Amino acid sequence: MAFFSLEHTPDPRHSSFVSGLAGLRARAVASWQRHRAERALESLSYDTLKDIGFPSIDMAEGMAHKDTPAK
Repeated sequence: MAFFSLEHTPDPRHSSFVSGLAGLRARAVASWQRHRAERALESLSYDTLKDIGFPSIDMAEGMAHKDTPAK
């Protein structure tokens, strides 16, 4: 008499391939979400960005000059 199991045991050769595809899909989704968030921020006006606390260009440039050593 043969024993039949209803549990699925993944084939070791295919599990790494499937996990690789799942990882690739997750990275692609995360990249797309970051892209959409950046596009949403870029579409906001300067005043709105100031209101939500987004750093201004002048502020970012001032921080960069502080970090560089004086010549």
